[in-house]
This record gives sequence, structure tokens and C-alpha cells, in this order.
Amino acid sequence: MAVTIKDVANRVGLSPATVSRALNKSGYVSAENVRRVEEAIAELGYQPNWMARGLHGKSSNLIGLIVPEVMSLYDNSVIQVIANELHHHGYGLLLCLHNEEGEQDLGYLRHLREKQVSGIIYTHPLNGNNSAFVRQLADQIPVIELNRRRERDTLDAVLADNIQGAYQITHYLLGLGHRRIALIMGEDELTTGQNRLHGYQLALGDQGVAIDPDLVRIGSFSRSHGEAATAALLDLDPIPTAILAGSNRILMGVLQVLTKRHVTIPDTISVAAFNDTEWLQIWDPPITTVDIDVAEMARLA
Repeated sequence: MAVTIKDVANRVGLSPATVSRALNKSGYVSAENVRRVEEAIAELGYQPNWMARGLHGKSSNLIGLIVPEVMSLYDNSVIQVIANELHHHGYGLLLCLHNEEGEQDLGYLRHLREKQVSGIIYTHPLNGNNSAFVRQLADQIPVIELNRRRERDTLDAVLADNIQGAYQITHYLLGLGHRRIALIMGEDELTTGQNRLHGYQLALGDQGVAIDPDLVRIGSFSRSHGEAATAALLDLDPIPTAILAGSNRILMGVLQVLTKRHVTIPDTISVAAFNDTEWLQIWDPPITTVDIDVAEMARLA
């Protein structure tokens, strides 16, 4: 049986992605770990895929980037920063948009494998779970997860500190005197939603505020979920005094329902959200947000 990069990783106690970076010199790996990887390769007789491709003239200076779309300001910023960084280092970009659909995502993962790209920067789709295929792919190609991770994933990833971000914004709302703070969040299969929920719970617990299950609405990171959850929250008695929206799409649904029902912000309900965007800068009254440094995350990836 041929030796794989996973065998090398197991021998040295590192992730396959870290071993790949050491082989490709495509990111920071300590000198000691590089030495250990080289020793393990010699001992196991492993031949990296990029060497085999190079012998046949098939090596690639392309990096695959899989993101949901180009229309969102977040994804657009990610694409621009990564494209500039890759150009600076002599790499080209192969862009794939899965539109949050697992079937499209799987097709693009296979396409990038066939194109023999030098690495993949990957954002999970909200619909569908291709984690098993991604883990297999990472045995052949360096894969970095960006912004989203599923619970049992062990690949290298660049993620926002969602626990701390949720804690800070919930703590801010508590400091304004709010005690009935609703959270509208997306899928709990993704660590994004899990960690934001955890930060929210920690902040309430630290202030001795009991968590009301009726105020926590878990669904999808979508505008429609924001609308449905907000409508349900407004039917409670008493209604929440603040709503924390788990994403920009959720926030759009929240604001649409509040506007339609003539609920004033912040007089009746305060609203806060994750991810600052340009359109929020002209919203009146202003919406408090947790700003994620998208450019820095993209550069790190």
C-alpha cells in the first residue's frame, strides 16, 4: 500500500495540512517540525503528490478558493484579498462558488482535485456536508478551512473568535440594562453558530441572567429565518427588549419584520448583529455590530 501524507502526519504528530505546508513551503512551519517531516518522509519512503506531478509536467501554481457567492460584501472582500496575496506570491486563483449548496460544492472539490491545484481555501456550504470528502482530499492537497468549521473537523482553519465576539456584544447589551435578549442564530452543526451561542450563554450566565429558551431561535443563516424568528419573538408576552442577529442575512430579515410591524429601534427593541457591512453604515438608527477582520482572516489563509 502506498504511503500517504496522512501516514507521515501520524508519524510526526502533526496535521496533514501542516505536513503539506512543510513540503510545499507554502506557509509557516517551525524549523524543528520541517526537520521531523523530512525525517519521516525518508523513513516511510513517501513521495509527495506534487513531486509526482512535477515529473510529468503537471504541477500547478493555482490555488482553489471555494466560497458561497460574490454578491455578499464578506465573500467579495475575501476574494479580493486572497487574489492579491496569491498574485504577490506568484500564484493564480481558481474561484468556485457553491451558492451554499452541497452538491455544487462537491462538484467543485472534485474539479479542483482534477486540476491538481497546489492548495484549497475552503468555506463549507450551509446546505450539505462534504466534510468526509474534504478530509480525504486533504491527504493529497493542503486544505485550509475559512470562517466555517464543522464540529468534528480537524483540518487547519482560520476562524473568527466567535465565542468572544458573542460574549462582548451580549455583555454590551446587558450593560445597557437589557435582560430579555433574544438570539437568532444559524445551523448549530457549524462551529460558527455553536460558538456564538456559547458566547451569548456565557455572558448571560456571568451576569446571573437565566437563559430563556423562547428567546433562542436556531435555524438557518438566512433572511427567511430572520423574518420567521422575529415574527415569533414579537408574539411573545413580554417581547424581548433586544435582538442579536447571528449574520447579515438574518439581520435583513429582522429589520424587515420590525419595519413592517412599525417596531421602533432602539426605543422598543434594540438590535445588534455580527459582521459589519457597508449598508449598515447608512442605516438609521445605527445598528451595533461585531466587526470581523475579514481582510486579516483572508491573508492568514
